[in-house]
Amino acid sequence: MDMQQLVSEFLSSDHGAQATQALTDQGFSPEDSQQMLSTAAQTAHAHAEEQSQGLLGDHPGKSFFAAFAAGLVRGDGFLKSMEEGGEGVLTGRIAESIAARMGMDPGTAATVAAAATPYVVSFLREKLA
Repeated sequence: MDMQQLVSEFLSSDHGAQATQALTDQGFSPEDSQQMLSTAAQTAHAHAEEQSQGLLGDHPGKSFFAAFAAGLVRGDGFLKSMEEGGEGVLTGRIAESIAARMGMDPGTAATVAAAATPYVVSFLREKLA
């Protein structure tokens, strides 16, 4: 599937609507929310398609281990924590993209990415299943 088709399908899906609502609940306009979610979906698409160096972004260890450790502390078990670590990496990549493309400070971009990533991942899981 090409990137534009994926972005369009995500934004028009229930997952996209819920993600938009989550961001507007945080005070972002619907237009900005759609732009940030478009960036998130594009980043997730690129992340899934990359097979060379740089796959994990600028801070892969920090993102992975933060999510991995949180899963272990919650008692999610090793395998579930590994999955959450992978989502942590994607969250970091999405935050980097949003900050760069929208000129947003990294802290705000990380908050947006944390809110958006679960919806993007859930959409992709259904799409790829």
